[in-house]
Amino acid sequence: MKFDLQDSTTLTWLIVLIIVVLAVGYSIFAINNKPPQMSFTAVDGYEFPYKIDNKSGWRVELSPTLKEISGITSLNPEQVMAIQDEKGILFSIDLRTGNIVSERIFDKDRDYEDLTLVGDHVFVLERDGDLYQFHLAGSDTSTIKFETAFSYRNDTESLCFDADRNRLLIAPKEGAPEGRELPKNVLGVYEFDLLERAVNLEPVVTIAEKEIGRIIGNQGKPFKFKPSAIAIHPRSGYLYVLASVGKLLIVVDPTANKVMHVQLLDPAYFPQPEGMTFDAADNLLISSEGPDGQAASITRFSLKDTKK
Repeated sequence: MKFDLQDSTTLTWLIVLIIVVLAVGYSIFAINNKPPQMSFTAVDGYEFPYKIDNKSGWRVELSPTLKEISGITSLNPEQVMAIQDEKGILFSIDLRTGNIVSERIFDKDRDYEDLTLVGDHVFVLERDGDLYQFHLAGSDTSTIKFETAFSYRNDTESLCFDADRNRLLIAPKEGAPEGRELPKNVLGVYEFDLLERAVNLEPVVTIAEKEIGRIIGNQGKPFKFKPSAIAIHPRSGYLYVLASVGKLLIVVDPTANKVMHVQLLDPAYFPQPEGMTFDAADNLLISSEGPDGQAASITRFSLKDTKK
């Protein structure tokens, strides 16, 4: 059959055919180039209150001194206090510039992993589970050390203050404290009683790697992760668990011991996320070490328009 381009009907159908072919081609291209899903809500009605990507946060790069930044805690809207591996120094950092504002020695050089403020005292967590208490406002520069039920086999990197219950929370990367066992592929978060100065061996929260795998669609397999920082959201009271190994952020309702949300993190943007805190405006701050010649960084994410 010979097409007569002067025939208006033939020309119309030819144009329609071209449009359809282009539309199908674009759809295939869009599907093949669709960005991977990074956000997984596990409970109907819950909305994760932050948008986590490389366009939504305010980021500052840090000096080489803080290349191995391992923990942060908020001082005020424009400053955080930080520690880095192997140095017994508290660093105050300007969030607008990334510059070190001040340095204060609190103890000998050890493998420190996280810190948190309790009033005018700071608590610092060592990898072996030991805690150090330092009075920031006092004239006494001595540091009090507390040995806990954790050891180096637990590889403790995560510490936060639960103000509502006046306790510290600790999340080991491996196993449970001495005298307690958990099922395989289940991680626990434990209470350090500030009055008794001891770890409660019963976990306040447990997170199963199989549950995380189910939520993110990991083909029925457990999804391995290891906590590198924890923090209590000031508004909701939910526990946020950051993991450098696994590159994710988990939101847990500690009252119901239920995972609410899992946020995968882009390893190109967060090469080694090790620290996390919330400021007075409920902004979420995440610090990342700087491996392979990259600078360490702190990124601040503002709340979306949501109640949680």
